[in-house]
Amino acid sequence: MLATGMLLGILGIACTTAHAQVQLYGAIDNYVSYDSGGKGGSTQVGSGAGATSRFGFTGTEDLGGGLQSGFRLESGLNTANGTLQSTNTIFNREANLWLSSHELGMLKIGRQFPTIFPLSAQVDPFALTKFSLLSNMVYQTSDLGGGAVGIDSRVPNAVSYTTPDFGGFTAQVLYATSTATPSGSPPHTTGVLGQYDDGRLYVGASYNLVRNDFSQTTDHYGAGMSYKLGATVLSFAWNRIVPREATGRIVSAYLLGATIPFDVHVIKISLVERLVAGGGNHAFGALGGYEYLLSKRTALYTRVGWIDNNGASALTLDNAQAAAGRDVFVTALGITHRF
Repeated sequence: MLATGMLLGILGIACTTAHAQVQLYGAIDNYVSYDSGGKGGSTQVGSGAGATSRFGFTGTEDLGGGLQSGFRLESGLNTANGTLQSTNTIFNREANLWLSSHELGMLKIGRQFPTIFPLSAQVDPFALTKFSLLSNMVYQTSDLGGGAVGIDSRVPNAVSYTTPDFGGFTAQVLYATSTATPSGSPPHTTGVLGQYDDGRLYVGASYNLVRNDFSQTTDHYGAGMSYKLGATVLSFAWNRIVPREATGRIVSAYLLGATIPFDVHVIKISLVERLVAGGGNHAFGALGGYEYLLSKRTALYTRVGWIDNNGASALTLDNAQAAAGRDVFVTALGITHRF
């Protein structure tokens, strides 16, 4: 009831301040899938395979002299059952304010993307959605031991600065902290990103240090590039995750991707190899997608994904049951509407 009341209040404010350039936006995405893994398979209805279901508000104000202020509030949804993506948290995806100018860059405060995200968005054909191999394989830390800490998809309590564009080159730094910890040493995230984008070629590199409540620290390294050949986008990414505890295992992962649009059709392909040092865990993943654009806002899509787990690897897609060394196969049919 509290979440509903807050949401209705925000909607009312947005309606009464439309003249102040406040915009409502979002996407609704539902699908039907068949998942097989472990000992059996299942059919289910889900949300977020083609695009993450969400709604948000964003707004800007011209302060004069080339300076702007702005904000973004964004909430994830499970539109298969109507619940929030994150229990008891309305704006789990973004909740931030910023000041920006072409000459000075952007200062942003609040819940926001980690510095790896701009790089990931450029190289992942499936844009870190629910079936994305980058999300489900490359960024996984559950089998690395040593208190390995993953990167949050959104970083709370964060302050970031992004430089102005210098002929296609930009850089970003981010720091986030929290104070309530069992160890007395606050967890934090530190991130840096350097990237070049001329509209055809993109090249980026990112480093993130993540420390949890128990002062266990993990280093995340990432690099990637994408290149446009006409309308087709080809991409490559490399990631390395290094837990600093002696009992941790290092993982390296490689991604090849392609997005091939023609007329009202879009084909997407993603291939990932993941290698865990010293653990005998090896996994290979392949994901294919096809989209039929009914309009600029609505699309039908299919997804076919497969993960070949070896050794102790038990990675999965969707909600397929995974077991060590067992393959996972997922196929889905869905529809996305953006507004």
